[in-house]
Amino acid sequence: MKRLSFERLELLSLTERKARTIEFHPKLTIIQGMNGVGKSSVIKSLYWTLGAAPQAIHRDWAAANVKSRLHMRIDDAAYSVVRDGRQLAMFDVDGKKLISTNSITHEFGPFLADKLDFGLTLLNRQNEPEIPPPAYAFLPFYMDQDGGWERPLSSFDRLTQYANFRRAIIEYHSGIKPNEFYKISAERTVAARLKSEALSERNTVAGVIAKLGLDPVFQGIELSAYAHDAAVEDLLARLTELRDARQRRAAKLAAVVDERLLLEEQIELARAAARELGADANWAASDGRETIACPTCGTDHRNDFRHRFSILADRDQCFEFVASSLDKIDDLAKKARDVEKGMVSTDRIIAEVQSTLEVERERVTLKEVIENEGRRQAMSLFNEQISELDEKIGTFEASIVEMEAALKEFNKRQHREQRERFYAERMRSYIDKLNVLNPDYDAISKITGRIVETGSEQPRLLLAYELALLATIQEYSTAFSAPMVIDSPNQQDQDDRNARSMLSLIIDSRHPKGQTILGTVSMHGIDPGDASVIEFTDKRSVLQNSEFEVVSGSLRPVLETL
Repeated sequence: MKRLSFERLELLSLTERKARTIEFHPKLTIIQGMNGVGKSSVIKSLYWTLGAAPQAIHRDWAAANVKSRLHMRIDDAAYSVVRDGRQLAMFDVDGKKLISTNSITHEFGPFLADKLDFGLTLLNRQNEPEIPPPAYAFLPFYMDQDGGWERPLSSFDRLTQYANFRRAIIEYHSGIKPNEFYKISAERTVAARLKSEALSERNTVAGVIAKLGLDPVFQGIELSAYAHDAAVEDLLARLTELRDARQRRAAKLAAVVDERLLLEEQIELARAAARELGADANWAASDGRETIACPTCGTDHRNDFRHRFSILADRDQCFEFVASSLDKIDDLAKKARDVEKGMVSTDRIIAEVQSTLEVERERVTLKEVIENEGRRQAMSLFNEQISELDEKIGTFEASIVEMEAALKEFNKRQHREQRERFYAERMRSYIDKLNVLNPDYDAISKITGRIVETGSEQPRLLLAYELALLATIQEYSTAFSAPMVIDSPNQQDQDDRNARSMLSLIIDSRHPKGQTILGTVSMHGIDPGDASVIEFTDKRSVLQNSEFEVVSGSLRPVLETL
């Protein structure tokens, strides 16, 4: 099992000219503060940096356009991930850029999954297996104050693209169905699709054979010259229409590409301007003169803090322009992909029409071949094709049977019961410690069961479930573990006794090698032991002016490379 751990989070707002650095304890970090100080915004930024969007982001935090860098480890390897809006980039310990993209689902997600050995595959809406985005990898490790305390595994946004995803995530992370299961399952899905395509082709050929060999009144290809010419004319007309449609799509694609190229040129100009403005600010700061003459027009300019600040403000505007332009490029890329899909579809239809046209043009020749060579020779060719398809189908079928046998090994009752028994024991222990009265033991004893409760017991039951699932993951998973991030466990106005029991269980149930990050208003007198406690006190001002220069100086060079 690979272990992901967090070391440091840097947050930067060029809009507010504020920043903050948070250092994380290897075992337990407590972020403490009254409501409204911004602790939840910081906590949400952790997995947001890795491509998992929380259910809600405070409007003030969104307006600040906060950029982030998360320093982390996967086992002993150090990495950092930078996020600026939609753009994400991952760097190794030497600062080498490993990936930079604005596509979370198709590029960053699979890249991070490979680093974490996250092998879960789910069927998308096109019924094709794919690795889901990072939110699905991190769901068991996050309890967000917005949504995470309403039902299990619901702390992230946009979780509707896969059917029955919660059961798959639970079975995967708990080790009931590990990486190997989903690898084999994906291969089986592909093999089944190829088998189906081969069967369809075989049925088509068999239909032709039936018509040639079994229809007693069939006397060869029944085709008149008039019908032949009419069919060719219809196909030519359709081909012209399709080519016109393709030309229109090509023009639209060219316009999108031109707009993207223009934006890319503007981005390069903005980046160059930002570098020049930074150099100007540094030079002005190092020059001791009170006034500096412009080398172009000779005008004297004051060399004071206000003027140097305005230079830096202009540079920050360049950064903001680059970030917004990258988002626009992402939108243009999506438009281009849509147009390209249309062109591919049109090209496919054109190819089909051209193929049909060639067949129509040659049908008279085929008629002569059949009449001259006889049906037996034609059927011999078709039968040869049938034999090849049967061989293909047999190969796919054998492969599918072999893979289904391998999948059955993971579905053995003993394999599942071992993990469910471990989970159930932890669950019963935890609900006792949390004073949950008369729960539905039949439902909560199943690791994939429905966790339903009302009132003040609901948060305690959900916490017991999440921690029992986490313990099962730590014990049996073959994939990876990540920091357990829990925000605001005191939901539904817990009394002091229950609030203390919840905090105690979070601290006491931790795995020796695990990392926990807890956000709370108060510890209710609980001693966290070996931990780091970070207190936020300023109302809605978790970012600080005093940290801006240091963090911006560290992050700006990286942001320029995105």
